Amino acid sequence: MPTSAHVGGEVVRSEDPSSEPQRTVPRRVAVIGGGISGLAAAKDLLASGAAVTLFDADARLGGQLHAVEVAGHQVDVGAESMFTAAPGPLALVEELGLGDRVVGANAGTTWIWSDRGLRRLPDGFTPAGPTRLWPMLSARVLSPRGMVRAAGEALVPTTDATQDVAVGDFLQRRFGREVVDGLVDPLLGGLHAGDVRRLSLRSATPQLAALAARRRSLLLRRRPRAGAGPVFVTLIGGMHTLVSRLAEHLERDGADLQVGTGIERLERDSGRTRLHSDAGPAGSFDAVVLAVPAAVAARLTGAASPLAAEVLRQLRAASVAVAALAYPRSAATTSTLATGTGVLVPSHRGRLLKAATHLSTKWAHHAEGDHVYVRASAGRADDTRAWELDDDTLVDRLHADLAEATGLDVEPSAARVHRWPATMPQLEVGHAGRLATAERALAQDLPNVALAGAPYHGPGIAACLRSAAAAAAAVVPTTQER
Repeated sequence: MPTSAHVGGEVVRSEDPSSEPQRTVPRRVAVIGGGISGLAAAKDLLASGAAVTLFDADARLGGQLHAVEVAGHQVDVGAESMFTAAPGPLALVEELGLGDRVVGANAGTTWIWSDRGLRRLPDGFTPAGPTRLWPMLSARVLSPRGMVRAAGEALVPTTDATQDVAVGDFLQRRFGREVVDGLVDPLLGGLHAGDVRRLSLRSATPQLAALAARRRSLLLRRRPRAGAGPVFVTLIGGMHTLVSRLAEHLERDGADLQVGTGIERLERDSGRTRLHSDAGPAGSFDAVVLAVPAAVAARLTGAASPLAAEVLRQLRAASVAVAALAYPRSAATTSTLATGTGVLVPSHRGRLLKAATHLSTKWAHHAEGDHVYVRASAGRADDTRAWELDDDTLVDRLHADLAEATGLDVEPSAARVHRWPATMPQLEVGHAGRLATAERALAQDLPNVALAGAPYHGPGIAACLRSAAAAAAAVVPTTQER
């Protein structure tokens, strides 16, 4: 006997219900946040068959993938590059047809502005510490006593890594204080804009945590052979081109991109989640991905899940400011700019400058034209000095630090400042436990609401893509009804 059913607004008839193929009903999923994590989650959700609406309070998409124009040239003031050892970003670039825009970083020296002046970052030194002994000892960053202490790492008993500890404390037990203060702090601390003696070994450096659980000595570990090609790459035209192309693909595939629409709160409503914007109700959805800073997620969930909101408010974030500086071409003759790709500054030096990237040395596409480009940054956790200065004064102070460090003797001919308030997540000791508590509370109070992005799973495009994929997968079962 014929039967009929409503599927996706159409009536489907079948002579034999037992032979009817399974049909998928698209369910509605909201993604809140239009940074790379939210855009990637929307892409994965569309691939699963969901109907996706993405909301972002800003008038532009991209979050921390953003560029400004200085002296007629586009300079990234957010994420600047991608790490090639993580396959996710490059796979996305190829999928979006941007492979011909990939350019690798030039070889060059990264300088540490130490108490002894500029010193080369030792070969093989990573944000998670040293991988080779001799380059670290010969870099002249450490005192003779510090070198002896670091060289004895292989004799240090196995460090208990079963409990989460600060990555700085862990590496100090292995290598000594000078390695942490002089090398780990400017590299890892600068990357996170944080305090290495508060950043979590488990959450901020998961690969180091896994290694610590397996081996007694970090220096005696087997190191993988160096791969061919550059370690870091970027896109000609700026990393924000990744956002533009991804947004185009999302719209082509049917996503509804609601820019300039801020969501104020979530509400549980008869098995679904209702969104309320600053202009009123914004729809009811079967699932929601929150790809927003932790403080925003806390505000959105506060009424429906007080415990989740309370824990999310404990996830700290630092504010940073980035100055894109254009110097006359004569600056290219400054030896440290000509041979170095950047300067890192240890926090104990008390300088406003946290780090500088010599863009025209590091990237071939920034080396053309009448100017030399430098990107300088300021701001760390608990250091708000940059926010107390207006843009002109901030530029003057950053230039003064850079000139003292490198010998640069010309003033910038143009500058643009971009500020990132509370956007650098601090994955501090106990982060994984706090995140698990928040996710359990959400599962109870707001089922099918998932967290995605750097505040929860770490900075970097690769980490954001993994986090987005996990969040999409967590809500995919509820977006399909058979």
